[in-house]
Amino acid sequence: MAVLDDIEERRFGSIEEASRLFAIVEKAKKEWEITFDAIEDGIAIITVDGIIRRANTGLASMLGIDVKEIVGRKCCDLFPHHLEHGCPSKLRSGHRLIEFEVQKPWRRAYREASYFVPDLQGIVTVISDITTQRLAEERIRRFAQEAIATNKELRASLKKLQEMQEKLVASEKVASLATMAAALAHEINNPLGYVFSGFGFMKRFVTSALKFFEAFEQQKGGRAELAGLYVSLDLKRLSKEVSSALEDVEGGLERIKRITSAIAEFVEPGKEMFEEFVVANVVREAVREASAGILKNVVVETRLDDSVRIKGSPVAFRTALDHLLENAGYAISKTNRQGKVVVGFEQKDGFLVLSVHDNGCGMSEELRAKATDPFFTTRAPGPHLGLGLSVVYAIVKRHGGDMEIRSQEGEWTTVELRFPLKQEGTEKKADSDIAKIANRV
Repeated sequence: MAVLDDIEERRFGSIEEASRLFAIVEKAKKEWEITFDAIEDGIAIITVDGIIRRANTGLASMLGIDVKEIVGRKCCDLFPHHLEHGCPSKLRSGHRLIEFEVQKPWRRAYREASYFVPDLQGIVTVISDITTQRLAEERIRRFAQEAIATNKELRASLKKLQEMQEKLVASEKVASLATMAAALAHEINNPLGYVFSGFGFMKRFVTSALKFFEAFEQQKGGRAELAGLYVSLDLKRLSKEVSSALEDVEGGLERIKRITSAIAEFVEPGKEMFEEFVVANVVREAVREASAGILKNVVVETRLDDSVRIKGSPVAFRTALDHLLENAGYAISKTNRQGKVVVGFEQKDGFLVLSVHDNGCGMSEELRAKATDPFFTTRAPGPHLGLGLSVVYAIVKRHGGDMEIRSQEGEWTTVELRFPLKQEGTEKKADSDIAKIANRV
């Protein structure tokens, strides 16, 4: 329009100049019409009276009529949805966005955006076919609903699997009772042998002593008979043997007590007080005591961070660490090299990973596989019950963590304990998250 006004106000010097300018205008008009018709969306320019001034071929294709049949007609006659939502020709500023559906000749969905253009003193309306988008949204909504249903089924299946696992574990525990009973019988039988041996000797001694005292009290027989009974007692020899027998009995009873206490702690641990504590403080205390005892001649290196705290039982944590340090000291004692133990921890993937590394005798694959079995030990019979790593494993599991043993026979062993930095119990929200997606689309 501005070009035409400029042409009208201008005086042409010649016919050739006028023809050239009109050719430029015609070319620009043609390019604009080609561009206008190349747009797939339907476009209409509507007057403030609701008359369609211009329309592109995209709109004609949507209506199924020729462009010439559109121009000059009222928009409300061609678009019934204008009767429901109001005619866009009423716009005098801004824009309006609506969505509508057409059922015939087949069901389609459209979005109409109308803009008031002051320079045109009219409204530009753009109609887009959003059927494919609607179908995609419907598929996404359906998939989300199916995902929710599948997730519920998976949860139900997981619950059944957990129940089956619990039953399987229970059956395995029952099946392992015979093995555990045999191990208990073997462990308790040795100290019981000391007790019975000492008890038999003490019984014979007490019987002889009672006979002597009874004869002495009643003055039975002559002095020669009493002297014979006294000599048979051999008090000098008996004083040594009685002390030895009492030590055997006491030692056997103490060992039985340790066995039963260890079993009680392993099978049914006492109530542990969970609290937040600084890990480095507990590690330092355990290392300090171990360095003065089982690791006295060993180089101990620590890698600690005073800022790390976890929630758990500091007593149980210390017990587990004591067992690992004792095992490290024993492994080093089986070699001739200068012993070294490295104790440290780091935060990794939501866990506190505590590691104890030693350059001791290491373990074979076969020994490593049995390391956490109750009552399994490579040490000679004595005060060691073979429950150390079993107790450590049980402690870590009660804290919701895990344990890993790596070793090279004859060279080194590393034990890692993984304690969760945050306790389990946070409810999963997979269903609600999927539902939000479904509602959003």
